[in-house]
Amino acid sequence: MAESPALHVRRVTCCGCTQQCGLEVEVEDGRVHAVRGAAEHPFSQGYVCPKATDAPEILYHPRRVTTPMKRVGPRGAGHWQAIDWDTALDEIAARIADTTARHGAESLAYAYGTFRGGDWGIGERFLNRHGSPNACGQDKVCYASLTLAETLTYGHGPTVFTWPTPGVTRTVVVWGMRPIASAPLLWRAISRAHRAGARLVVIDPLRTQEARRADQWLAPRPGSDAALAIALLKSLIEQDLHDAEFVARECVGFDDLRAHLAGVDLRALATDCGIALEDIAALARDIAAGPTVLNAGNGLCQSGRPALDTARAIASLIAVSGNLGRAGAHQLAGPPRDLRANGQLLDADHLAPAQRAKRLGAERFPFIGAGYQDVDDAVAAAWHGHRHSQAWIATAHTPSLWRAIELSEPYPVKALVVQHHNPLGANPEAATAARALANPALELLVVQDLFMTPTAALADYLLPASHWLEKPYFSLGIAFVAPVGDFVAANPAAVAPVGEARSDYALWRDLGRRLGQADAWPEREEDFYSQCLAPASLDFATVAAAGMLAGAAARHPDHAADRAPQGHGTPSGRVELASSLLAAWGRSALPEPLAPFSAEDDHNYPLVLTTGGRALEGFHESAQISARFRRRRPHPIARLHPAAAARAGVRDGEWISLHTPHGTVRQVAEFSDAMREDTVVADRWWYPEGDAVAPDPFGVLATNINVCTPGDDRHSDAVLGAWLLRGLPCRVTPAVAP
Repeated sequence: MAESPALHVRRVTCCGCTQQCGLEVEVEDGRVHAVRGAAEHPFSQGYVCPKATDAPEILYHPRRVTTPMKRVGPRGAGHWQAIDWDTALDEIAARIADTTARHGAESLAYAYGTFRGGDWGIGERFLNRHGSPNACGQDKVCYASLTLAETLTYGHGPTVFTWPTPGVTRTVVVWGMRPIASAPLLWRAISRAHRAGARLVVIDPLRTQEARRADQWLAPRPGSDAALAIALLKSLIEQDLHDAEFVARECVGFDDLRAHLAGVDLRALATDCGIALEDIAALARDIAAGPTVLNAGNGLCQSGRPALDTARAIASLIAVSGNLGRAGAHQLAGPPRDLRANGQLLDADHLAPAQRAKRLGAERFPFIGAGYQDVDDAVAAAWHGHRHSQAWIATAHTPSLWRAIELSEPYPVKALVVQHHNPLGANPEAATAARALANPALELLVVQDLFMTPTAALADYLLPASHWLEKPYFSLGIAFVAPVGDFVAANPAAVAPVGEARSDYALWRDLGRRLGQADAWPEREEDFYSQCLAPASLDFATVAAAGMLAGAAARHPDHAADRAPQGHGTPSGRVELASSLLAAWGRSALPEPLAPFSAEDDHNYPLVLTTGGRALEGFHESAQISARFRRRRPHPIARLHPAAAARAGVRDGEWISLHTPHGTVRQVAEFSDAMREDTVVADRWWYPEGDAVAPDPFGVLATNINVCTPGDDRHSDAVLGAWLLRGLPCRVTPAVAP
């Protein structure tokens, strides 16, 4: 269509989730009027979902925070006064300087959540230069265990994002993820491969949309994925289906692995996960026949204690079956050769080793602590000296943050800055988080977000954040994370910010200028991104003009040829089926069939709870305020089998209480026979139309399932501290509406 003088169509990349589809945005008189898919985008090819089409509603929502606000009266009382940005920044910087002088740089912490653009997590750069090791991300339950497992096994990762190749890939296993909702571009690739003849297997306790389209659906008991993964690995080896040539050429530790598995009872593993032996044997044969892609998701990363062992078993399964580096199977991209990415972009080298050693959780979880350097040394040796490529999964341990605030253990945390994140709803031990955030021992709580959230309701300062359409986009895969090697994409902002909203980058730039970091923060984000691109002889404008660059185009001209790593990024330089680093850290070198809970924890809890399934309309909590989401999901839903409901005396469509050893919340029952009879699937939740006042802002403590999830070490992974969200003992009882 012809554009009027005031109408412009701008091509941008969607940051409504990590898929980053291409969009065309209609802008008239400086306002976004419509969003549609960009047919020319090489990956999304015109695809668009509600997160993108609803973006204008979020952008211009009447309840959006558009001016800085300062708390008046008691924390959480709901009384605010407007304040100008300069005054707010002066006061915040002064209070950070004061707490740092009294308690050390580590007394400042930073929490960031859902991906919302290229500057996601940029505050970690400030913290590294300030001297604080306490940036807290969601990595522990978002691909960290899968990434670390692959890195410990074959020197980098993750490869579980790999798209299958139509006509080449023979088997696709979708495990612990629902890509129709969470990764639609991946699902389109899976569907193309399926139509071209690939066998599709879905592993999920629910018969999801993906499972209904699959050739085979396996429904393991939630939290038993380690048992299933180890059973598949044992069955494959016992059937003599391993790729002997690949194992001999590339691997170490195979004999140790085989001997370890010989001592494991396959029948007991099958019983633990609830999958028939013949189904395990058949799937092992399909995986070995290959080429096979195992698209594993966050359902596996959120099982707490067994998370890394599950992921290590899957990484070993990929390797011994010969599906690593094989056409149509898993591809190991490694870090980008020339682009400054991951910890390099965040100036990780500016954090002194003595301060890094203070990272919350470092004394208990080896990868957060001293083990990080072991991994970094091994990866850099193989991948052209590229440092800090796995820094994004080594953030501080969030449950330890609440102890540091409340109990000053191992030292006091006195100031916390939160960006695009609602830890009160998104982290385990929600009641503990609420208590810590309201505690006077936390002297400063700053939240920057689009809307008032339960966490923001407890803040001292609430600052307006830019929407992703209002700031330049820059991505090395997913913002600063670079999981796909030589790749970069960029575009200018579509529109100017509403009101006084500012980007994540701008907040840290302006605090940095007040706190001795002026030389680290160019005025414009585009200029900062150009610094990251300079080693490849690129700049922001060049990349934005192209939209995206990959391969040789994303490297320095002197590095036009493909780069082969110097072996695998492990201490041995080979695929380590028995991990030398895990052994050095005093952990099992081989995967163990751990369970989230021990048998004694199951007393009086006949069901198993799993949480956190995604909806296409929203990315975690980012769509709770949209009209479409609220129409479709007016209340939190707990799905359970009619037979289990009958035993508990609860009715379809009525409120129920969900009880675990850690807490109780209320949700609305929804019956389904397309799931395991012993399973309950619960939503996360908060009510944006509720009251934003303590002690329970927006009803989050009455309905949010994270009231029921633990963050204690006993139920967490012992290497990186991944907490437990899936596989908890549970019971349900009738309840009244909250």
